[in-house]
Amino acid sequence: MLFISKTTSAQIIDTPIEHELNPKLYVIKGRILGINLENVQGARITNIRTAESINSDSYGFYHINAAWGDSLVFYFSRYSKDTVIVKSHKENLNIIMIKRKVDELQPGYSQLDYYEANKKDHELYHILNKDAKLEGKWKY
Repeated sequence: MLFISKTTSAQIIDTPIEHELNPKLYVIKGRILGINLENVQGARITNIRTAESINSDSYGFYHINAAWGDSLVFYFSRYSKDTVIVKSHKENLNIIMIKRKVDELQPGYSQLDYYEANKKDHELYHILNKDAKLEGKWKY
């Protein structure tokens, strides 16, 4: 039960809600590699919010305008589509594209099947990312 005093008064404060309709865009850049750490030329990168779309160059490099929190979709026909949220414009956003086992699961798969496939995908990605660092692929 809620009791309200007759002397209580409500005060409405007219304060604008702070959100950005046009957030500041930065140039987000990075490199896209494939499963053999090869350059992925022609990968499609799309900013979902702005609908801007570009392709990676012959060395796998790209640059696209995006704000903090924007989602970028990376697509290349031989690999699984990848979506990444922009967290910083100060660091390169490098991607290794793989064909995820999760995407190959048949209808009716169990939670255990999903867990195992997802675990293998993450392990492969981390191994490839480590190898890319060791080979200097992220230095440019």
